[in-house]
Amino acid sequence: NEARKYRGKALILCEGYMDVISLHQAGFTNAVASLGTALTDGHAGILKRYTDNVIISYDSDGAGQDAALRAIPKLKNAGISVKGANLSPYKDPDELIKALGAPEYTERLNNATNGFLFEIQVLSRSFDLNDPDEKTRFGNETANRLSYIEDDLERENYLEIFCRQYGFERDIITRIIRKRLLSSEGMKYIPLNRGE
Repeated sequence: NEARKYRGKALILCEGYMDVISLHQAGFTNAVASLGTALTDGHAGILKRYTDNVIISYDSDGAGQDAALRAIPKLKNAGISVKGANLSPYKDPDELIKALGAPEYTERLNNATNGFLFEIQVLSRSFDLNDPDEKTRFGNETANRLSYIEDDLERENYLEIFCRQYGFERDIITRIIRKRLLSSEGMKYIPLNRGE
C-alpha cells in the first residue's frame, strides 16, 4: 500500500515481505513483493496499473533466479518493461544492504540488466560454456527464446548482443531461429544477412 504513493520511474519486485520491509526501512519505498508465491498474470496486471517499469530483485539463489525467469514473460505480456538486478554474491536485497549499504543497492538498480538479456545471463549459468555440447544446448535454447520475440528489430538487436557476448556465429543462430519460425508459422522469413 505504501508503494502506491511512489511516483518514480520503476517499482522494485522482491520475493517476500521481509525484503519489502527491509527495503522500505532503507528508503526504497517503491519495493513490492508477490509474498512468496509465484508471480501470476493477475499480479502483473496489478503492477501495470501503477508502473510501466519493474526491476526484479529476487534472491540470487537458484530458486530465486528460476522464479525471475518465470516472472519476466508475465510482466512483458502485461506491457511492462523489465530489468533484473544483480545481487551477487549476496542472497537477497536485505543481505546486500546490510553488507554494503543503500548506495550500493541503488547502484545495482541503476545497472540492472534488460529483461531478455537478464534471462539469458541467468540461463547461461545452467551450462558449462567451455564444453562444446553444453554450449550447443545453450545456443539452441537461446535461439528458441529469440524465436518467440515477434518484433523483428527487437529480435535482431538481442541476436547481435547475444552472439557478441557469448561467441556464437550470427548466421548460424539466425538459421536456427529461421527454422523455429518456419516450423511454427509456416512461411515467416528472416534474412540471414542485412543485405539479403
